[in-house]
Amino acid sequence: MSDIEHIIETALSYQRAGKLAEAELIYKRVLEIEPKHPDAIHLLGMVAFARKNYGEAVRFVNEAILLNPKEADYHLNLSSIYLASNQHALAKSHAKIAARLNPIMSEAPYNLGNALFAEGNIEDSISVYQRALDLDPNNQSIWSNYLFAYNFLKKTTSKEIFKINREWGLLLEDKIKKEPQFTCPQSTRRRLKIGYYLPELDTHVTIRYLSPVLAIHNKIKFEVIGYGNMADNKPTPPEIIELFNQWTDINGFSAEEIAKEMRGDQIDILLHPCTFKSRYRGILAYRAAPIQIACTNLVSTTGLVATDYLITDEFISPVNSDESIYTEKLIRLSSFNTYKQFPELKRPGRLPAEENGFITFGSFNNVAKINSEVIITWAEILRRVGNSRIFLKHRSFDAADHRIHIIDAFSRTGITPDRLVFEGFTPNRIDYLRVYDQIDIALDPFPFGGGTVSYEALWMGVPILTIAGQKFMGRLTGSLMCQLGLSDWVTESKDQYISTAKSMVNDLSNLWDLRQHLRINAQNTIFNAKKHVLELEMALESVWVNYIDQ
Repeated sequence: MSDIEHIIETALSYQRAGKLAEAELIYKRVLEIEPKHPDAIHLLGMVAFARKNYGEAVRFVNEAILLNPKEADYHLNLSSIYLASNQHALAKSHAKIAARLNPIMSEAPYNLGNALFAEGNIEDSISVYQRALDLDPNNQSIWSNYLFAYNFLKKTTSKEIFKINREWGLLLEDKIKKEPQFTCPQSTRRRLKIGYYLPELDTHVTIRYLSPVLAIHNKIKFEVIGYGNMADNKPTPPEIIELFNQWTDINGFSAEEIAKEMRGDQIDILLHPCTFKSRYRGILAYRAAPIQIACTNLVSTTGLVATDYLITDEFISPVNSDESIYTEKLIRLSSFNTYKQFPELKRPGRLPAEENGFITFGSFNNVAKINSEVIITWAEILRRVGNSRIFLKHRSFDAADHRIHIIDAFSRTGITPDRLVFEGFTPNRIDYLRVYDQIDIALDPFPFGGGTVSYEALWMGVPILTIAGQKFMGRLTGSLMCQLGLSDWVTESKDQYISTAKSMVNDLSNLWDLRQHLRINAQNTIFNAKKHVLELEMALESVWVNYIDQ
């Protein structure tokens, strides 16, 4: 190893430890000695990437590629930068180059799959993820995105989703041979310890679902203990820690270590509120508590036999429906979950159609959910409702190629661009929610419908038209609408979905009335955390009794 290579290795160790300033200084010193050293330039780009300075990162890595165009890692990392900065066409291009230069590099098809998924090209993303898994079958990041994307496929069934999750579960379970021992006192006459697991809580919306629950848990009956971390390695915000009787930061812990920590704390029941991604589920396989429950933010079975129960409701999982698609026993509450309220937002005002003179439909869902069948169906609604518009809002629409992709897809159905309204990212949550003031009716995509955006639309007085699908995430919006007493907004087919959209816009007075009263209705039902927590706590007591009676 040359002196410069040794110096770069030292800088890399700083970089891996998060000491970016120290690493940057060393790379710059290398460039003072050798101004065209491609590795040093490339790694300066990766320092900028870690700081989320994407423009500077692109400039440095492109400069390194000009000096050494056949280095696969440079193209791979440039694709990662483009992914993070929402430039998916460029991300795909460099991921493909990286794959050609190094055909055994699993990260290249993984990045390509992520870019395809972000564009809504689910079928191709699945195929590419499979290729990545062929190269690295134990890579949990690949499995995580692969299993998540599988729920978006148009024609896949719940049984197929179960099968692929169980395949992943078996792979993990085969590595865990030791049966844990529990020391929790076998009694019903004591305060139960319940644990919540919140990994990388700054990267997903789970805390918005969970915070109203945690705020009103019965702390006399239950000792509520939290385990979690921030993905950016910053301290957990005090307002989150205060929701628990005890908080343990698990940053840097493995799944096995976290499970051991929970067993040491004598957790009776582990509630896992974010199993939507498999990379968070490993702790369940290590059996952290005598009873383990998937809840709150999930999209399917966990695929793990160590998950004892799964929280759902009677609409999402009808009584007498096929329960063989779960490794878990089902606990049906009157609502699957609840969501944070935003009382600082004033009640909805006038119906946008009254001011505009036309109906505005809308969807703030992830672009990955807007597949070709959804576009064809929404286009037919626009045709039948003369002069109407559709407002599409998502961070992806900050990129021109995403807008062009959707415009082209609608154009192929005969819908002109002037009937499409796009908006990208709004950083402030309150400003984001106020955009719903421009929407008359929200359209739920399929087969993967809305979750967070459905709650938010309803809080803002916007009713949602949905198709009750066959899969878990095709039924959540239907569950919300039925809880609100609005089952006439829940359809069973694309034809009924289209005809219902047409009939609903014919009665503007009804839409106005809904807009004025929807939030009050929602506060009493789907945002009623008190009712949800009461039912949840009764269920926890019941499963604990069943456990000690075994």
